[in-house]
Amino acid sequence: MTDKITPRPSIKPYAVAKHISKRFYATQALNDISVTFNTGEVHALIGENGAGKSTLIKIFGGIHQPDSGHLLIDGQITEITSPRSALDAGVIVIPQEMQVVQTQTVAENVLLGHVPTKSVLGFLRGIDKQSMRHRTRELLRRFYLDINPDTLVGKLSFAERQIIMIARALNHEARFLILDEPTAALETREVERLFEVIEQLKSMNVAVAFISHRLDEVKAISDICTIFRDGKKIEHKFGTVPSISEMTRLMTGRDLEEVPQGGIRLIGQPLFNFDHPFPEHANNHHVTISKGEILGLAGLLGGGMTEFLRSIFGAGPSAKKITLKGTKLILTSPADAIKNGIGLVPGERGQGLVMGLTVRENILLPNLDSFVHRGWLDKKAIDAFVDGLIEAIDIRPREPNKTVRELSGGNQQKVIFARWLAGNIRLMLLDEPTHGVDVGAKSHIHRIMNEFAAKGGGIVFASSELTEVLSVSDNVLAMRTGEIVGNLSRNEVYNEKVLRDALEG
Repeated sequence: MTDKITPRPSIKPYAVAKHISKRFYATQALNDISVTFNTGEVHALIGENGAGKSTLIKIFGGIHQPDSGHLLIDGQITEITSPRSALDAGVIVIPQEMQVVQTQTVAENVLLGHVPTKSVLGFLRGIDKQSMRHRTRELLRRFYLDINPDTLVGKLSFAERQIIMIARALNHEARFLILDEPTAALETREVERLFEVIEQLKSMNVAVAFISHRLDEVKAISDICTIFRDGKKIEHKFGTVPSISEMTRLMTGRDLEEVPQGGIRLIGQPLFNFDHPFPEHANNHHVTISKGEILGLAGLLGGGMTEFLRSIFGAGPSAKKITLKGTKLILTSPADAIKNGIGLVPGERGQGLVMGLTVRENILLPNLDSFVHRGWLDKKAIDAFVDGLIEAIDIRPREPNKTVRELSGGNQQKVIFARWLAGNIRLMLLDEPTHGVDVGAKSHIHRIMNEFAAKGGGIVFASSELTEVLSVSDNVLAMRTGEIVGNLSRNEVYNEKVLRDALEG
């Protein structure tokens, strides 16, 4: 990607936050924040999880109201008290969690809330499906997307559904579009396509807020950048975007430690081996993970990595035969896997956590037996152990009684790691463990992985971010549609081109 710092001559303020503050109980989420979003510009908001970006977005979207300060929309002080009033002000938020109705058609999703009608039998009103199709094609054509308006949205790719959401926003006459982590689940080509769409929005004089943890993309697409840390605006770069290293330093307040690269650790004896979980593929592989090894699974979205990990964890469609430290086992359920020292950090945090329980309770869930003494739970031992883990893994805030749903995504991910580190886990299965987390949390998760492997544990690590797989793993399996199509080792040619060639066939 290339830098695109091209301020437009027609820019003018559209959405302005003036001295916004917001507190949630003891947490000061925003502290006297002022930010201006101009028409025809992409304005990046960056910061670590919990820095305040999401709170500001939700204030513009009518989900939260500020404790102090005010918003200006097109020069007028405006109270946005609900998503409906945000929509009336031309403000539309496209969140990470895609808000489409998958059982409805493309046209029905694009025109949701604005379905055209026509007269039926002279006195009844009915849906004008022909106008719906025409209007939908007209909107999608702006983004070079040729999709049958009658196609069910559930059949579309994630990137296509994103464009459907943007088309819906334009149909609602959006003047300020907020994109929250829009590239988190996209492949490289889909990111490039989205960036073309964003350039189209700029040419239509739409103000765009771009929130992302991928700093290279922030650098590539943004005209201007505001950096948050601990609810404060640390830096606001006018007419330029800072370097990636400067962004990282300003976001975290420090230079991130270098994570030891894969291949430096001492790889020990075989710890675990099994046959490829999809025996129907002719290109079947016998997979071995050794003590101290991080084995990467690289592939595009839908490549079968999640199914691969779930199979090892005993959550596949059939029982899994494995060999663990020379002992042959059959895993019929996740309970069998956990009992034999295998833990899974799932790609969707909601699958690995009970959001209504506390940090302490989530960490202890599979480990309570370890703290039973004479039939009673040893609460002092539990508190000391959990407090030590929270400190070691840097879960913020350091409040074991806080419910997990109150934590940022990166800290929720750390809670899942803490759960397995609390037990006798020898093999860690990680499915997109840094998805949607900031650069600081990502660095910390990589450090946890390296420390676990350095102590003799084995890791199988899946990610659709190829550079991450290559930088962290000792060996990499390339996967496409559930099949292993390549095997890369640091002892041989080991780079992104070789890996991408294997994935693309």
